[in-house]
Amino acid sequence: MRIIHFETIGSTQDYVKALAAKGELEPCWVRADSQNAGRGRRGREWVSRKGNLYASGLYPWKMPDHQKPLVSFLVAVALAETLESYIAPDLISLKWPNDVLVGGAKIAGILLEAGEGWLTIGVGVNLEHHPEGTPYPVTHLLEHIATNRLDTAEPIYAGPDPILAQLAQKIETGIHTLQTESFAPIREKWLSRAARQGEVVKVNLGKETVEGVFETLSENGALQLRLPNGTLRDIVAGDVLL
Repeated sequence: MRIIHFETIGSTQDYVKALAAKGELEPCWVRADSQNAGRGRRGREWVSRKGNLYASGLYPWKMPDHQKPLVSFLVAVALAETLESYIAPDLISLKWPNDVLVGGAKIAGILLEAGEGWLTIGVGVNLEHHPEGTPYPVTHLLEHIATNRLDTAEPIYAGPDPILAQLAQKIETGIHTLQTESFAPIREKWLSRAARQGEVVKVNLGKETVEGVFETLSENGALQLRLPNGTLRDIVAGDVLL
């Protein structure tokens, strides 16, 4: 897998989308030390100073379009599996639809964008620092690695590049699984790490906030919420409030 590196860029996601627009659909990843126009879901700003992982992958897309949103779940699983190489697995959980948590605090975000015949995967992971003043808990990887594992001849943490290499490989495996085995095995892995499953959660839908018990994930990736009146509601877009 080809990885293109920049010291500074506006947005890795915009760069790979420009490649797709030109018809350059060979799978690749773009990583930047910092971004000055990074963004998350719904156009939210993603603080992107040096030290963390900011990367976007470009993949040709030959499966049905309705399966594109399912990629966010396999990317979340791939991120969780990658982080397990550095910290205890029981610290890591996944928040619907596409956040990765460590110790209950957000450590990473995922942004998918797509067009005719292509899909881009934007990934931001807090490795060495995290933004302050956020409306929800946030953390970074080095907060959870013991000092004695860092101050050695071969420290466990060696920056963003090894993490991206491992992550890209796991994402490629996940896409192959989706192509050959459907969403079921990815859904099972995601649910095994799901945050707040079986608990009452609030979900911000933009114009309203709904509350219910997070029962499971549907076969199309919807959050299935058991409402107080006993009905089961499928949530296809929204934010689970921490």
